[in-house]
Amino acid sequence: MSTENGCAEPKLVTGDAGYVLEDVPHLSDYIPDLLTYTNPLQNHHAYSVVKQYFVNVDDSVTKKIVVGRSSPRGTHFRRAGPRQKVCFESDEVLACIVTCGGLCPGLNTVIRELVCGLHDMYGVNSILGIEDGYKGFYSRNTIPLRPKVVNDIHRRGGTILGTSRGGHNTSKIVDSIQDRGINQVYIIGGDGTHKGAAMIFEEIRRRGLKVAVVGIPKTIDNDIPVIDKSFGFDTAVEEAQRAINAAHVEGESIENGIGVVKLMGRDSGFIAMYATLASRDVAAV
Repeated sequence: MSTENGCAEPKLVTGDAGYVLEDVPHLSDYIPDLLTYTNPLQNHHAYSVVKQYFVNVDDSVTKKIVVGRSSPRGTHFRRAGPRQKVCFESDEVLACIVTCGGLCPGLNTVIRELVCGLHDMYGVNSILGIEDGYKGFYSRNTIPLRPKVVNDIHRRGGTILGTSRGGHNTSKIVDSIQDRGINQVYIIGGDGTHKGAAMIFEEIRRRGLKVAVVGIPKTIDNDIPVIDKSFGFDTAVEEAQRAINAAHVEGESIENGIGVVKLMGRDSGFIAMYATLASRDVAAV
């Protein structure tokens, strides 16, 4: 069943004592005879991987850490991490990475770690970078990505792939994915980007394609519950603190001086709060 925007309803799994798992879609949901393979990390010469390293398929993370003795178990989320079994063999993988929306500190670091992780840890040799956001899928702009290409990009700002807003055409994007033989899609972006990623997955599922879609949240505001921190947040706080310090110097230099600093955050105030705590010079937030 789909919602009004074309995305699937949340996948809910219930259990005893009020347990609710807000699960994520999986290839096995629509490919019943999906084959699995031993995780390449188990036989990797550079890693001494033991069984405890892998995440159990039943592991979940609770939404609320503190509960009462008689409280229901409540909502949980699927725990991310390496599994003992994977759905792709290394030599069959053709992965692609795309960045969409506004810029955020750390984008190139994320791209670098994806490429190096896929290549060095999982033995994937075919990785493409999609240029200029979603529209790059059907304008056929790609960059071959290897560890040597991305080795130093974490020292640079922006994104080496380029980015754009809009340009989302689900049918054209999935046509491109299918024509190129891509079977792993890594999408880095914010709210709108992830709505687009969900629509891409729904079209992939409708066509019955063996293609994994991974959404990597890009929010400088740190406004995602459960996770410890979103990338780019620390840099935002550091730069915001500089602005606060400058306003404080200006305000101190004149009688009855007041410095006003407006920070980003949309509906969340984490940047303002953390920058305030770091500077110790703010009278009101």
